[in-house]
Amino acid sequence: MKIDVDAEREFHNRRFAEDSSREAQCKYYWAIESGAGRYWSLVTKYAPNADVLDYGCGNGEQTRKLAPVARSIHSIDISDVAIARATQQDNAHNVQFHVMDGSRMSFANGQFDVVFGSGIIHHLDTELCMQEIARVLKPSGHAIFWEPLGSNPIINLYRYFTPNDRTKDEHPLLDTDFDIMRRFFRELHIERYGFTSLAAVGFRNSTMGGYLRDALARVDRRLFALSGLRNLAWYSVLKLAK
Repeated sequence: MKIDVDAEREFHNRRFAEDSSREAQCKYYWAIESGAGRYWSLVTKYAPNADVLDYGCGNGEQTRKLAPVARSIHSIDISDVAIARATQQDNAHNVQFHVMDGSRMSFANGQFDVVFGSGIIHHLDTELCMQEIARVLKPSGHAIFWEPLGSNPIINLYRYFTPNDRTKDEHPLLDTDFDIMRRFFRELHIERYGFTSLAAVGFRNSTMGGYLRDALARVDRRLFALSGLRNLAWYSVLKLAK
């Protein structure tokens, strides 16, 4: 899949310049907070005393959280606006920010223990970025991602009617993307989030909202254990081992 890198850069430069964070969608991310928490728990598990790559770092918020525990962190983003902001806010001795295409990185082979990113793989050519991530990871390295999935027809309908919220090359992940990942990594573990828990969004500001969301998240875990219902998930935590 050929990605228009210039269009991606322009979209994300505009997003960071305008301080836009897809406000209309934030309420839905509330419904899958357990998945985001699980993703971050894996990152923080592997980051201490490690050489880390923040893959699609945005304004560097996650980099700054890890700087006190990591041995070194290199953070990349296609947006020069985002990197300029990140650089202005960070002066940790073990952090370096770079404007860089994740499909064509300039790092040495086997440089990192951990690569992590949130909502980035689906902006890239899966094969090219997996090849690069595997290349820069050490033999015992891990890659951890929080990524949207592309097989729920209702969510895809929403995406169809909101084209301005995303770039033309975005492609929420499918089984074919996971097949590609398995070619470059000996292990791929997928955890899925977000189906019935989305029904709790309308109650998020009520006293019962959190309880309802958590109960439905437990329902989702049971549903996703059934192979025929896995494709209804909205988001995923991906853990890859080289």
